[in-house]
Amino acid sequence: MSYKLSSTLLGHEQDVKDVATTEYGGLVSVLRDGTTRIWSDIYTTHSEATIVFHSPTNSFINSVACINGLIASGGQDTMIYLSDEHGEDKYQLIGHEGNVCSMSYSHCQLISSSWDCTAIVWNLEEFVPKYILSGHESSVWNCQVLGEDQYLTCSADKTIRLWHGKSEVKQFVGHLDVIRKLLILEGGEQFLSCSNDGTIKLWDLQTGKNLQTYYGHESFVYDLALIANDKFVSTGEDRTVRIWDLATGNVLQVITLPCISVWCVTALPNGDFAVGGSDNLVRVFTAHPEKVAPEEELLKFKEAVQSSSIAEQSLDDLKKTDIPGYEALSQPGKQEGSTIMVKNPDNGTIEAHQWSGGEWHKIGDVVGSSSSGKKQTYQGKEYDFVFDVDIKDGEPPLKLPYNVNDNPYTVAEKFLSDNDLPASYTDEVVRFLQKNTEGVSLQESTNDSNNPSAGRVIDPYSDAYNKQQGNSALKVIPSKSYIYFTDYKRELLVNGLKKLNLSQDSELQLSDQDFLAVESSLLELNSKQALELITKYCSHIIRKWTASAKLIGFDLLRVSIPKVTTVDILTSTDAAEIILDVVNLGLENINVENPALLMMILKVLNNLVGTTLFVQLYIDPCDTDNKLYEYNTFFQNLLKKLQNSTAKLTQLAKLYTSTMTALTTLVYNLSAYQLQTSALKNNMGSAKPVIEFMDNLGNQIVASSSEAAYRLAVAYGNFKYGKLYTNETPSWLAEAGTLYAINGEQRFLDIAEDLKNI
Repeated sequence: MSYKLSSTLLGHEQDVKDVATTEYGGLVSVLRDGTTRIWSDIYTTHSEATIVFHSPTNSFINSVACINGLIASGGQDTMIYLSDEHGEDKYQLIGHEGNVCSMSYSHCQLISSSWDCTAIVWNLEEFVPKYILSGHESSVWNCQVLGEDQYLTCSADKTIRLWHGKSEVKQFVGHLDVIRKLLILEGGEQFLSCSNDGTIKLWDLQTGKNLQTYYGHESFVYDLALIANDKFVSTGEDRTVRIWDLATGNVLQVITLPCISVWCVTALPNGDFAVGGSDNLVRVFTAHPEKVAPEEELLKFKEAVQSSSIAEQSLDDLKKTDIPGYEALSQPGKQEGSTIMVKNPDNGTIEAHQWSGGEWHKIGDVVGSSSSGKKQTYQGKEYDFVFDVDIKDGEPPLKLPYNVNDNPYTVAEKFLSDNDLPASYTDEVVRFLQKNTEGVSLQESTNDSNNPSAGRVIDPYSDAYNKQQGNSALKVIPSKSYIYFTDYKRELLVNGLKKLNLSQDSELQLSDQDFLAVESSLLELNSKQALELITKYCSHIIRKWTASAKLIGFDLLRVSIPKVTTVDILTSTDAAEIILDVVNLGLENINVENPALLMMILKVLNNLVGTTLFVQLYIDPCDTDNKLYEYNTFFQNLLKKLQNSTAKLTQLAKLYTSTMTALTTLVYNLSAYQLQTSALKNNMGSAKPVIEFMDNLGNQIVASSSEAAYRLAVAYGNFKYGKLYTNETPSWLAEAGTLYAINGEQRFLDIAEDLKNI
């Protein structure tokens, strides 16, 4: 029985991270664009999806489960949201402190797992945790319900654990790397696991023995699904979907997809299955001839696979001097899924072909094989890029190897895991990789004298970045990555706080106990500690200390805001009100003698953009259906205060370049937020106060520095791209070109070129 493409479901804007079937046989998918979608007819490429949930913080959604007519969505903001199939929000489950990466519902029980190293079994009558399963030493990637009060979990700590209630009773050890998924087999006495070590293992639940290991995948294995009592399907980072015979371990069929990562798979009630991948698509594969896609669609799919590229570096056994020609394709493959490399006699390109269904199928060209570009060698392998990543001052940078057609999320996860760094940095690493490899094609040389492959993690809009890029086209619009001000030196912050504390009246000073609490929190700042700093210490300092000393209160606020999770925000009714109050108070104290205070407040505001706190503070619905949103009066008044405060520095703008850069960073971040947030991006009214703000201050900003002018130009480009800037070309933009583009700053010429093409 062979599976063929039935349909391709279009509409997603980012990676499809999880798929599940509803109780009625429908299909639900979740993805990095923050949405959960249910599909009306999965056996047609023209199927329309209904968005039944959209993350209020625009955060990635990584997991989904169907529960008694409700759809559970969990992801980056640590929350689990329950909504019905019509998109009506019903309940929220609060308990995790990290990204919710999996959920499972069975035997009338819901369990979820997270990067916070725990799994939670939920009480669905009161919507609170029933059991918190603690014991894993790293992220818990998957969890399954075995029966009443019986659960399985697997983790990045390379273990699988069996639980009775909240008590761990057994461990299963055998995988050599992160374990990504568990699959309970019929009868519940055996289960499968898959891992980043490229293997799938069959386990006996009672004895804990590894009964069989399935070899075939060439990279990480991400997901599993049972499609019959004797067959299962797997997906992975090697671009393949593999169908297995459970008993023999033989690969029955290999389907190669035109995407880097095949993230997820779910079995359909009729034995078919659906997969989601990094190319933003859901594909349905069928064993029923009447449901196979039309020949035209099958041909498009085949061509997409053949035209995709494979990194030379991913083929460990590739020997360039010993590549046969097309004559090798006359011999059958050794087994289903076998891959060989052959040289195209016409152009010398090395092609990858895979044996599937009794014939060879081209699955892509091996890029890098005929490239004249110099590669960088790291740990015995060649890469397009080897970045230096600065983690701590005074310590040597860590090496981050990357090929242009690698999946950046996979690279980021591996880098953080290898270097024992928090998984919460994943998005930051991904943004860096995407920005520092923008405009590099798979076929181009990535290492010439004008575009060195090694660089440091730096602000992507800094002069240093653009010097690194040389004369290559920037292609910066649209630009949706936030720029945050999160770095701090604990010693300097503590010493400054100590000095300023002693300068205050005795009754206003922090006690020795309070000071030690602040000092201890800054050592390894977590969410609860950050919330305490905001509500207790930042509030006190900014409200009670002298004008010159308030600065350090805002510095503590800047550091704390990015650390607070959605869960903890929702448990504190004071945080948002305090931030609103102290920001307004700080702006009233701005003067020419104290410009640093304005700069620090701007950094605080930048670190707020895109967070739950930002939504709480400054975003309100503006229509009767609550589908469109605008900045509320608080925020609009804030922009006016910022404008007035900045105007005080008008005559000396060039002396305050850092402050002006922080100001334009805020404008840029707001433009990125406008594009990222579906409830805002098509709403002219929401963009208007920000556009007026940038136009009112544009000339002053442009005069201050080229860096500030550039960030403002990128923000303008974002609004123009979103069809939200309808005025005539502003005078300050022309002035920026006159001052900087004509004088040879290539990045302004690149922006101008981008604007012509919008």
